[in-house]
Amino acid sequence: MKSFEKKELQGSIRLPALDWNISFFGGHQQDIKSGWHYPSERHLAFEVFYIVEGAINVTAFDNTIRLESGDIMVLYPNVWHETTSLTNTTYFNFHFNLDDERFVTNLINQGILNFPNGSLKNIPLIKSLDKLRDVLNKNMAYTFKDELKLHVLLSDFIFQLFSSEILEHTPLNSSQLKIASSIAYGIRTTLQKNIHSYFNEDFIVSDHSSRLSIDKIYSDLKISPSYGGEVFRKIYGYAPRQYLTKLKIAQAKRLLQMPDLSVIDISEALGYRDPAHFSRQFKKWTENTPYQYRKSHQ
Repeated sequence: MKSFEKKELQGSIRLPALDWNISFFGGHQQDIKSGWHYPSERHLAFEVFYIVEGAINVTAFDNTIRLESGDIMVLYPNVWHETTSLTNTTYFNFHFNLDDERFVTNLINQGILNFPNGSLKNIPLIKSLDKLRDVLNKNMAYTFKDELKLHVLLSDFIFQLFSSEILEHTPLNSSQLKIASSIAYGIRTTLQKNIHSYFNEDFIVSDHSSRLSIDKIYSDLKISPSYGGEVFRKIYGYAPRQYLTKLKIAQAKRLLQMPDLSVIDISEALGYRDPAHFSRQFKKWTENTPYQYRKSHQ
């Protein structure tokens, strides 16, 4: 990391700028009877199984893994799996994403993660998951403070997961995974760089008018657009341009909640030359115009 260019700040010690999206797609705890079965499904997010009491079988890639009380399993995105209860069971389950290449690549390279009860890696994860479970409310009425607490606790779980010794293993040889994660990283960081460079003079790039080009990312990786798109869809379950759209929606919503930023500036920062086109796209995404969304979130 470079020092600030401004002479007034050149003696300072900097912390890195973080622009991650940590998403929690909801979770639940449920008591199920022996023989309960959930048919084959997949998700575009990491999925966590924590067996509070009882036992289940999870079948993925034609392999069946038995999970018993205290066991934890983490499935990576886009894995078809089905679940069967072997006894009366209480389980806790949730889905999450952190869109950082280092995290995603490391976890997916490990394959399906299984942390047996009592193992060294299991203990800090159990403590973190029990804190998440404490937020459960039978009335399912949650305040903004509860949601902030969930965000903090999810971050702690991710930290414990990333800090565990699983990352010492040699990654699987997966060139397609590396290509897909490199495409995702290129799209996300280029969009973030463009936004920062538009609004922040300390984040210097030479060309504020540059537009995000997925084809350029393919070119930098020395792969064809057709192959890049195919590999990305295989790993993540949707096209690179859909991923870019998801990022733009999240960034647009975040920026619109800053009242000092004009819609024109936001549209240009997101790469739209025509603010009217941005407004049409935003309404297509959210069923609200940018002005309506901003007013409803003031």
